[in-house]
Amino acid sequence: MFGTERNLGSDPGMGRTRRNTRGRSSTGRRTAAALAHIATLVLGSLCAVGTAADIAVPYFQIQAQDSFASARRYAGRVEAARTVQLGFKRSGNVDAVAADLGDRVAAGTELASLDSRVLRAELEAANADVEFARASLDASEANARLAANTERRMRKLRDSGHAPQQTYDENLLGLHARLAEVKVAKAAVRRAEAAAQAARVALDEATLSAPFDAIVQARYVDEGSQITVGQPVLKLVERNAFEAHVGLPSDTAARLEPGASYALRLGDTQISAPLRAVLPELDPATRTVTAVFELAQPADTGLAAGRVIELSVDEAIADPGFWIPLAALTAADRGLWSVYVINAEDRIERRLLEVLHSEADRVFARGTLTDADRVVATGVQRIVPGQRVTPVAADQTQVALQVNR
Repeated sequence: MFGTERNLGSDPGMGRTRRNTRGRSSTGRRTAAALAHIATLVLGSLCAVGTAADIAVPYFQIQAQDSFASARRYAGRVEAARTVQLGFKRSGNVDAVAADLGDRVAAGTELASLDSRVLRAELEAANADVEFARASLDASEANARLAANTERRMRKLRDSGHAPQQTYDENLLGLHARLAEVKVAKAAVRRAEAAAQAARVALDEATLSAPFDAIVQARYVDEGSQITVGQPVLKLVERNAFEAHVGLPSDTAARLEPGASYALRLGDTQISAPLRAVLPELDPATRTVTAVFELAQPADTGLAAGRVIELSVDEAIADPGFWIPLAALTAADRGLWSVYVINAEDRIERRLLEVLHSEADRVFARGTLTDADRVVATGVQRIVPGQRVTPVAADQTQVALQVNR
């Protein structure tokens, strides 16, 4: 029996049986632990779903519109109201140039002059001719008065029979000749005076003066230069009077009203400027017409000819849709966008949109939306379609500022 017991205890099959039993027990324990962990995860998920159902979601109700206003911006240039290049009307030597680049000059200020010695001599000669013509006129008028007196005396003598008709006729014709000489003398005086006036104008034209308050933009010649007729000497740009020239499509320009004020932007400065005119000719290169706006110059605007300025015009586009705040959008496939809508059961639905126009904080879009839909305003990253939520009306003031401004 002792041998038998030893044989049983040392039997290899029995040893394997005991080890397999222990292995099955260990596997069971691990399986039970895994099932318990899965149960815990499922229970946690259910709890999470229950929590998600309690999320408060702000919403707003959209309003359908038949069209929308799009702010279009058009670039233009600031131009001086008046710009002029000054030149002499005759050739000659430049005697003096009294203005330099950047000088501010008042209207009537003398800026440059030619050597005018010859012109002064010509003016003196013309004045002498005027004096000679006036003296000749005085002599002619004296002769005419003498002839008139003689004619009266001869007429009395003829009427009394003491003078022949022939003598009277000769005196009468002499009177007519003297009166004609007076007319010639008067014409000579006018001609001499006109020549003197021309000489004075020529002398004045030998000096260039500022036609308006301006700034010297360019100086082309110096003293001693020999110039020809019309050669530019100085370029002046009017001070404190500017215009904005903006190229616009003809249909846009046709909607503008002359005299009405429009918003222009110069850098960071907003300017309100009245429309003076829309030029009739179409630019062949840009196919636009030019709108001219009058610009005042407050001290802080920094207006200068050549600066770029922008015109903002609201244009109505007949395309139905809705204004949606940018925070309510989520990206979708194929270039579309979407919003989340809270249905009648307070569950989230997804609606696709096509964006027609975008601005800084809102878009105008069309899609499967109606005025009765409650669109989620913010926090779209926290919700998913099918989720049950608690609707809360969004701050209508803030939504109105974005949607209805």
